[in-house]
Amino acid sequence: MNQSHRFAAGINLAVATVGWALAPIFIRDLSTVYEPHTQNFLRYLSASLPLLFISLVWFRPGLYAALRNRSGMIGIAALNVAQQYTWTVGCAGSTATTAQLVSKLSIVFVVILGFALYHEERAVIQSPAYIGGTMLSFGGLAALIATDPASLIPVINGPMAMLLATAAFWGGYTVWAKHLVDNLHPIPMFTVLSAYTTAGCGFLALAIGEPSALTAAGMKPAFTAVISGLIPIALAHPAFFHAQKHLGSAFCTSIALINPLITYAMAMWIWPDEHMALHQWAGAAALLAGTLMVIRAGRSS
Repeated sequence: MNQSHRFAAGINLAVATVGWALAPIFIRDLSTVYEPHTQNFLRYLSASLPLLFISLVWFRPGLYAALRNRSGMIGIAALNVAQQYTWTVGCAGSTATTAQLVSKLSIVFVVILGFALYHEERAVIQSPAYIGGTMLSFGGLAALIATDPASLIPVINGPMAMLLATAAFWGGYTVWAKHLVDNLHPIPMFTVLSAYTTAGCGFLALAIGEPSALTAAGMKPAFTAVISGLIPIALAHPAFFHAQKHLGSAFCTSIALINPLITYAMAMWIWPDEHMALHQWAGAAALLAGTLMVIRAGRSS
């Protein structure tokens, strides 16, 4: 790979890392205005329209190929709809930093679900590095969600349960997408996935949500929702796919572990409750160190 390709991939990795760091901040802010289904519909609509234009102009054969894989694309979109619901509810009921940190447990679930569903990762799941990294990650999680520094008893409330479900869903989503992308270009594949996700969220918004908020909330939150669809979804996903192709999955996933720190730095300007106690920082460090061990276990197997 020449220097220009490496530089472009590095820029794309930075874009994806920052873009995903912004996601829980946008979601927490928008949750004061939109209920989860309506918010997810608006965010994914904002992402799917520009992606559809890009795919029609530059990736039309790949777009048609993704559309022909109807069962696979509808299935992963249904999983994504469920995942977006748990993610939105979890972000709304916790701090943006905690949500971002807990989401990193998906790295552990990728290996577990890859082994359970496709009998992959057998060497990884049996390695001491994976076992140790998993134990360290969940030990770090326990410290992170211990709200009382005196007792250090983990507190799993509704939003935290939703965030843990999100990590598991994201693990399944990653494994499924990995197999779909073997035969599909990632950009048109994600375009079709976004379109089906938009349709699913739109149906839920109409059936059990509050779609009237789309007009009642006004232009400012609508503009924020559009930006939250364009940057963390439409821009960050293709950017990460490009970086992953040229720099390698393990390296890119390792670099993306820093985005909770970016989330924290940005969120502290908005919400005072983003502050974390010393034991929570220790838990966050253990969680990230454990997931890094899991990544390295996968790379060496």
